[in-house]
Amino acid sequence: MNVGVQWVLRDGIDPLAPEPKPAASAAPAEVKPSAVSPSATIPADSAPAAPAMVRRGPMATRLRRQQAAAGIQSAPAATTANPATSAAVAQTLKPAAAASIATRPALRPVAPPRPQSAAASQVQADAQLVAELRTARWEDIKGIADRCRVCPMAAERTNTVVADGAPGCPIVMVGEAPGREEDLSGIPFVGNSGKLLTEILKACSLERGKDVAICNVLKCRPPGNRDPKPDEVAACAAFLDRQLDLLQPKLLILMGKHAVWRLLGEAKPISQMRGHLYEVQIAGRKVPAVVTYHPSYLLRNPVAKELGWHDILFAKKNVPQD
Repeated sequence: MNVGVQWVLRDGIDPLAPEPKPAASAAPAEVKPSAVSPSATIPADSAPAAPAMVRRGPMATRLRRQQAAAGIQSAPAATTANPATSAAVAQTLKPAAAASIATRPALRPVAPPRPQSAAASQVQADAQLVAELRTARWEDIKGIADRCRVCPMAAERTNTVVADGAPGCPIVMVGEAPGREEDLSGIPFVGNSGKLLTEILKACSLERGKDVAICNVLKCRPPGNRDPKPDEVAACAAFLDRQLDLLQPKLLILMGKHAVWRLLGEAKPISQMRGHLYEVQIAGRKVPAVVTYHPSYLLRNPVAKELGWHDILFAKKNVPQD
């Protein structure tokens, strides 16, 4: 083997000399791993060190000798684990008990509002106005209605809506309550539903104000065109009763469920009641009555317009003849 100048010995060590065999060390005793919780984390300072990689060969021997001469220590060899230390580590690695969570106190329940008494929530009729209506003339009813303030509707109305027509009309049609257009004009059934009603009457050869008089259960417009309330219907009962007494109709046409309930006391669907004759007591005499849909219902359900037209024809056919 050719040896060049790069192999000139500087410390008297022959790199080609055979490496002395290291002294045989005792085999480490087998250590059984202690049981540690899977969720535990082993600290870095207590974890056993991995065995250092052993370098062999002439260059490695020279390097170790140079490190020894310079006072540099190599990586420590693997040490045998102490069973007592492992047990202590396993004891300290047990998962800590879950900390108690402070619960938020429950909110104090809110007391429900106290219901109002029936006397405070219901509308009561004005006894003085009721007494005046018993002897009122037809032209006096409008003035008495204007003085009525028994319900909240009086503060929101523009006009009271009494009737369209006068005594002498053989047919009287009774609706439910005025709408927006009726409140502005003071005349019942002048809005879209009133225009439809007028057309149906004309198709049956009937004229408003001459053959037919029209009035409502309520004389004021309910807010938002809502349905009449039972106490409001009762408070206005004296007005309708006096109107029917003075009109003396030969036949009544009741339009809608509220008119039917007010004069017949029935709560059946209109579809089950139409096509039949009923009787209403007016001033001690029996007056025939016919049930039909309210014109506003016909606007929402155009397919029922023909049924409404047939109801008016049925009523006209059953008007008693003198």
